[in-house]
Amino acid sequence: MITIKKIYSYFALLLVILISICCKQAVDTSSKNTLYNKNYFVGDSILSNANYFSSLKNGKGYLVLKKQNEEYLKKYSLTESNEFDLHLKNNLSIKFIKEKQKDKNLIKVNLFTYINNKKTDSIQFYRNISGDGFGNYNCLSYFNKKTNKIWQIKYFPLNPLRGNSVGIVSYTESSISVDGTIKSDSLHYLDESLDVEMENYNLYY
Repeated sequence: MITIKKIYSYFALLLVILISICCKQAVDTSSKNTLYNKNYFVGDSILSNANYFSSLKNGKGYLVLKKQNEEYLKKYSLTESNEFDLHLKNNLSIKFIKEKQKDKNLIKVNLFTYINNKKTDSIQFYRNISGDGFGNYNCLSYFNKKTNKIWQIKYFPLNPLRGNSVGIVSYTESSISVDGTIKSDSLHYLDESLDVEMENYNLYY
């Protein structure tokens, strides 16, 4: 015969099991979200696709880049961490550092290389800014840990020198060598006139 005491015991046991399951799911979800946010520091792999640059032609460039930058901006804005470290091979490692700005929409992320924890080289990895004269400027990058390559596109979303259409400055492929230096492998595209504008407004810094 089942007594009230036994019913309470079964109920208490069931309650403990349910609480344990819920807590485990919450921890798993939190871990996945944290990992996703940190991994987003390396950028979008689509930048390394063979047909990526051709997808920006025929008037589609503005919309493609706008959507991409919005995604970058969203992830970099929402991430709780301002730094993300990655150990590569032997004594080589890299660190992504997001600079704090007064305006949360004006974001700059730099990639630094280290040999034995000593800073060796750096590159501007992501940037979303606005300013007088040049309007807005964006830099999107992707780092592939398997190949140590960095794919990067720099552009003005609405540039007056291009009839207020998207002005792509450059599309490049670089790599991180074993000594920590960042070397340019391929310059797939360069607009020299816009490159001068980059220098004029100190956008390389």
